[in-house]
Amino acid sequence: MSSKKSLHTVALPSTDFIVPAYWDEKGPSPAIRFSYDKDGVEYRSGIEFRRVLAMRWRAERCCTAWHIEGAYDTLVEVENSLWVQELRADTYAQWRDKWETHHYMIYLDGVSFEVVAESWAALPDEPAAQ
Repeated sequence: MSSKKSLHTVALPSTDFIVPAYWDEKGPSPAIRFSYDKDGVEYRSGIEFRRVLAMRWRAERCCTAWHIEGAYDTLVEVENSLWVQELRADTYAQWRDKWETHHYMIYLDGVSFEVVAESWAALPDEPAAQ
């Protein structure tokens, strides 16, 4: 059975985002990005992933309690992930152990994001371009 380990909680509730969370696959490090208002200034932030192998998302109506509990506004690592096992089994042997593979999940205001990647990093909160 898979368990979840908490890694990072976003700075404010995702229900307060002014731009809903979305998957941005542009550039060398794909990320989940979002924007929020602080003291009348729009800020951008997110969670970046390195060496992404796979990504999926679910609308709230397709989520079970397991996708939400412990992962609401919190990035978790799914330990003993069947999805990681499936991906590793399908990967050519020469690539299978080249990088670490972790199953990350976060639920942000109605959407569950899941990413298999080598690592993650919280993006700094930056004022949006005016």
